[in-house]
Amino acid sequence: MKYQGPILEPGLERDLSVKVTGDQASWVMEDMFRSATEHVLAHSAEDVDLFHCHVTPGHRDTVDAMLKKSFPVITYSEAIDILNRSSENFAFPTNWGCDLMTEHEKYVVKHCGNLPVFVTDYPYDLKAFYARDNQDHPKNTVAAVDLLVPGVGELCGGSLREERLDLLSARLQDAGLAETYSWYLDLRRFGSVPHGGFGLGFERYLQCILGVDNIKDVIPFPRFSYSCDL
Repeated sequence: MKYQGPILEPGLERDLSVKVTGDQASWVMEDMFRSATEHVLAHSAEDVDLFHCHVTPGHRDTVDAMLKKSFPVITYSEAIDILNRSSENFAFPTNWGCDLMTEHEKYVVKHCGNLPVFVTDYPYDLKAFYARDNQDHPKNTVAAVDLLVPGVGELCGGSLREERLDLLSARLQDAGLAETYSWYLDLRRFGSVPHGGFGLGFERYLQCILGVDNIKDVIPFPRFSYSCDL
């Protein structure tokens, strides 16, 4: 019997089950990135040096810069403005409301000093139904934050969760998902706390600290459809 489901990208998930703000969620992301990277550099120095010496010479300087400097924070609107003021010919549109593609994310990172950069306050329609509504009409954004890193683009993605039952219920109703996610509404109806969460792509993280361009080169074992024997 072989697994026939979707191919899932391995990653790390972090939920913040306390009353948090977007700034605090960003701080947790940044602290986790720094802590993990410092640990890898200290305990797997030989493996990392192999890449930095023979595969991506000079990338160690980029990694050191990421650890020494604070990560800048910009809004989605500011990111769109940066893209629209550039002289680059992007393959994908950069209108407000369009999703940021990898080419956009990499350009924003370079524009911000080739450092990891947080992008916050994405349009309401771009994020999952559980992202907290900023109620900032007419922009209509949510309290979401992505961490973009050099050479990769998005590394982490997360948001504050919508804890207000009336707003969450209305959004599910508008999307035609109220019945499907009635159990999710019960999580708010019978008690909840303001909270948030985010995920980090493990293989994207390895790309970032090792300087590897192709994600296939950091996969620890091959994954493809029908390859998992159960």
